[in-house]
Amino acid sequence: MADIASFTEGGLTVRVLDTPADRDQAFRLRHAVYCQKLRWVAPRPDGREYDRYDDGSTTVGVLTADGQIVGLVRLIPPGRPFMLDHDFRPLLRAGYCLPKGPDYAEITRLATRPAPIGTARPLAVSSLLYKAIYRWACARGVRFLYLVVETRYLRHLRRRGLPCVPLGPPGRFGAGPLCVAARLDRRAFEHQADDSPTRFRDWLKADAPVSPGAPPWQSPGRDYARLACAWHFPYET
Repeated sequence: MADIASFTEGGLTVRVLDTPADRDQAFRLRHAVYCQKLRWVAPRPDGREYDRYDDGSTTVGVLTADGQIVGLVRLIPPGRPFMLDHDFRPLLRAGYCLPKGPDYAEITRLATRPAPIGTARPLAVSSLLYKAIYRWACARGVRFLYLVVETRYLRHLRRRGLPCVPLGPPGRFGAGPLCVAARLDRRAFEHQADDSPTRFRDWLKADAPVSPGAPPWQSPGRDYARLACAWHFPYET
C-alpha cells in the first residue's frame, strides 16, 4: 500500500495513524466534530465515531510534540466503497452517475481541533492536511478526489486555489449545516500552480512524490480556472 511518509513542519508532525492509541484518539476527535458539532452522525455512548469505511482506508493525522492529534483526514482509495455511493448520495444531482476508476478516491472525515484560547499554532492544521492529501494522491496516482463539505468551507477551498466542482445542490443532514458534494481535480490544481504559482501552491507541491505514469496535462473539458473563482454555476455533468 502506497501511503505517505511522515513529515514535520512548524512543530507539528503529519503521519499515518496506524496504532490502537492513534485510532482511539482519532475516533474521539471525529465524534466531537461529526456527532456533537456538525450532528451528521448520531452520538454514541462510547464517544467514538467509526464506520465501515475505515476498513481499507488511510487516516492521516497532524500531531503535536506530545502526541495529541489536532487534525485528521480519512482517505478512501480507489476500489473501495465511497460514502458518496451511499451515505451522501442525496447530495448528488438527480440521475448523476458517479464516475469511478483507478484515479478516483474520496476525502472523508476531515476534522481539526481548535487551538486553546490565547494560543496560536505557527502553521494552520488544515493546511498541513491539504499537503497530506496532495502527497497521498500523488503517491497513489489519484487525480480526482470526492468530498462533502460545508458550503462555506468549499468557498474557502476554492479561494485557496483548489479547483472543486459541486456535483449537486446543497443539502442538510439532520440538524447539521448546509453542505455540498464536490470533486477536486489534482491535475487541474497542478496546471494552475505551474501557470500562475503562488506561495501556497508552491508550498503544497514542495517535495511531493511523483505520480506513477502521470500522462501529459489534459483539461477535464471545462473552464476549471473560471469555476475555481466562481460560486454560482451549473453542477458538473
